[in-house]
Amino acid sequence: MKALLLSTVREFFRQRAGFFLVGIFLIFGFLTSREHYAFAMFFLTDDWGMLTLFVVWGGYILLCAQFIAHQWLRPEYVFLHNVRLWPFGRRLYRLSVMALGFIQPLLLYGIYVLSIARQEKILGSSWPLLVYWLILYLALVVVTEWRLRNPDVASSARKSGVRLPFKRPAHMIFWTLEWLLRERGLTLLLTKVGALLFVTATLVYDHTGDYDLRLPAIGFTLAYLMNIGLSQELFEWDNQIWLWGKSLPISQGKRFLNVLILHAILILPETFVAVRGDTLGSLSAWEWVQVFGLGLACLLLHHVRLYRKSYDPEKSSQSLLVGYLVLTFLILYSVPVWALGVVLLGWSMWMWYGGLKGRLPARL
Repeated sequence: MKALLLSTVREFFRQRAGFFLVGIFLIFGFLTSREHYAFAMFFLTDDWGMLTLFVVWGGYILLCAQFIAHQWLRPEYVFLHNVRLWPFGRRLYRLSVMALGFIQPLLLYGIYVLSIARQEKILGSSWPLLVYWLILYLALVVVTEWRLRNPDVASSARKSGVRLPFKRPAHMIFWTLEWLLRERGLTLLLTKVGALLFVTATLVYDHTGDYDLRLPAIGFTLAYLMNIGLSQELFEWDNQIWLWGKSLPISQGKRFLNVLILHAILILPETFVAVRGDTLGSLSAWEWVQVFGLGLACLLLHHVRLYRKSYDPEKSSQSLLVGYLVLTFLILYSVPVWALGVVLLGWSMWMWYGGLKGRLPARL
């Protein structure tokens, strides 16, 4: 059962991580809560609303079905065809669990639409959702059963790489981001979902009253710290995968600048969502720069500490918690946010140039 879910549901979300990241960016970055509410009301009240929703969901199910039909043709997944040896009842149950994993986004959005229907007291208009869930869920089970009965393992699908519409840049930053998206797509997706949830919660709480910069600084810094997993992935890439990069004739200053730019790019999506979601304009441009700089400095300090020989990333949760609590108290006691960002950035630079001397790759 575990192998089935890892080879289907997990692999689907990993390979389509870029698609879901773009979807999340569009949904939470460009659409406000009022627009989400308007879409839900359209689906519930318009004559063509539910049909439109079914067409959109049907397109997603076609994407899932196409993945199942073609993924299992690959030689490394031939072992999954042994699933047909299970008794019919057990096979149906486990394929049902797999199908539920695929339609998680549809279930979550359907629950949101149901909550709007309950709020507006029009639950009677939402009954097609249950029918749609059942139809789409059964469609995935049928497609999977068909593929099991018609394995066609002799004709494997051709592997085709993704062709970029532009010349592939010869730059470390592009190579690193490309690897992160291709090989750590699921981690990237889950990280951004968690960060966006904290950003949304901070914005909602901030709009309940008249707060100064301290509340957004604390909330958004916590959202930015959700990216520490990605920061550790970048460290692994630099020290265990892309080993030949250490032999390149690049100065320590250029390496530090590359790390700084990479982490700034990592936290840009949630920053854009936060700025877009601040419909009341509670923060000025300078205050947004301060919040962004503080979050970037915190991430950068964590990343630089990974290069210490005595630092254990797996046991860093306690130090991160203590550091965040100290930072929270400093912000609450009205220490300027820009000053905290400058101090943390300076600390990171000191550790990179002086405190970690001899532990970083030297320039040729």
